[in-house]
Amino acid sequence: MNSSLIFDGAGSGPMLAAAASWDGLAAELNTAAQSFTSITSGLADQAWQGPAAAAMMQTATRYASFLNEATAQAQTASAQAQAVVSAFESAQAATVHPFAVAANHNSFMQLVMSNLFGQNAPAIAAMESDYEQMWAQDVAAMVGYHGGASAAAAGLPSWTTALQGLSGQLSGALTANPAASALTSLDSAASSGPLANVQQNIINAINAPTEFLFGTQLISTGPTPALGGNGTTGNVPISLYANTEALVNASVGTGSAVPLLVDTGSQGLVIPFQKVGGIVGLLQLGLPVSGGISGYSGGLDYAYLTYNAPVNFGGGLTTGATPVDVELFAWPTSLSSALNGGWSFQNFFASDGASGVLGIGPNATGPGPSIPTEHFVNSAFNQGVLINETPTGQYLQFGAPPSGATALTTLSGAPITNDLTVEVTPPGGSTTIYSNVPSIVDTGGVNGTIPSSVNASPGDTIAVYGPNHQELYYYVYNSTYFPTAVSSGELMNTGAAPFINFPAYISNDANTMTFYSSL
Repeated sequence: MNSSLIFDGAGSGPMLAAAASWDGLAAELNTAAQSFTSITSGLADQAWQGPAAAAMMQTATRYASFLNEATAQAQTASAQAQAVVSAFESAQAATVHPFAVAANHNSFMQLVMSNLFGQNAPAIAAMESDYEQMWAQDVAAMVGYHGGASAAAAGLPSWTTALQGLSGQLSGALTANPAASALTSLDSAASSGPLANVQQNIINAINAPTEFLFGTQLISTGPTPALGGNGTTGNVPISLYANTEALVNASVGTGSAVPLLVDTGSQGLVIPFQKVGGIVGLLQLGLPVSGGISGYSGGLDYAYLTYNAPVNFGGGLTTGATPVDVELFAWPTSLSSALNGGWSFQNFFASDGASGVLGIGPNATGPGPSIPTEHFVNSAFNQGVLINETPTGQYLQFGAPPSGATALTTLSGAPITNDLTVEVTPPGGSTTIYSNVPSIVDTGGVNGTIPSSVNASPGDTIAVYGPNHQELYYYVYNSTYFPTAVSSGELMNTGAAPFINFPAYISNDANTMTFYSSL
């Protein structure tokens, strides 16, 4: 039995892959720590002055220390995984091969079947003696394997202490900050702006211990249930945060349902480890398949491990095991981000009302390896997704394109396309037309961007058209819509505007985005 078990299966391959993943994570963490230390040291020598800057520098130093500690722990995890591989391979080499065991069994049975007059008794005894020696050899190999693997496991570093230290820093910062105590008394103003961020930070600090261990909140955020689906399409409700960003509730692994930012401008699901069931839930996901460091524009980088896990939208809408990037910890990459909640993944996205990001753009470049909504258990749902953010109904519909609806225009490329035309009209002036503007049609882009190659000034009327000169949206620059100006080499980001006006269907297979008049 032991011979069969140790020679069957995947062997040392998965553990070798895990060791390589930990080694890669350690290398990226080390690079991040060095870069982070260099940036903060430079700021301390130049721009960061005064008591607030000193307090920020203390926090930055703690995070840099944590990155260095995490690097060492990842290196140790890689080494211990390699030790387990060595123990396994040594045990396998010391174990009797199943072919030898099978040969012994066959010879024994032939001797027994032909032993009519007892003439084979000595040979049978010899076969039994050989088998006992094989058994003893296997037992010795297993004892050695158990000792080697146990020693490697005992040498694994504890991530729990370090991560709990982060939660303690957050709680300590809130307790020590007199401004936070004063702001909590301003109930009438606590529903928006900076005060809402303070309130969210306090809730995060209260929820941190149980979220860390079990992924359960003491103060619930109360997601709404899904609508469910039939055999060909599946619907889930969405909500709009600040009338610009769509949120959908879903759970990963044993975690509770949490709001995820529906982002056509990215690919893959990224979610904090607290939201997949905490450390306990993370362990239940099994071994990670990869890991590394990634980030989002706006000033946030994060370390992650990738697990294969189901994503549950409720109402029976569940994916198969699909790659999910689980964020372990995050850090700001700019001073602006550091001052506006970029010290944790959840705080960074708190201003969007989201706990994670669901990227559904077929030709977007990461940060995740694949799109979860292409891996439903019901394969009919994998064709595409309809995004309806219009006032008449707010939901996602997975599956085939909507039937009976009037298609207005189809963009080749989703979300990145060259099919948009931009018309700029100054007050009382003539219109300038820009054709085939490189763009990203991005539900998560808020108010979007406008490149300097499109010559526009505040007060100009800007209209954006798809093929067939179908108007998708228009606005008065910096009056009714506020896109951020970017350099000419960057994409124009539409932001939420076209999705507020029209439902849009993304075809995963065709890599297209079709806008409809109504549903």
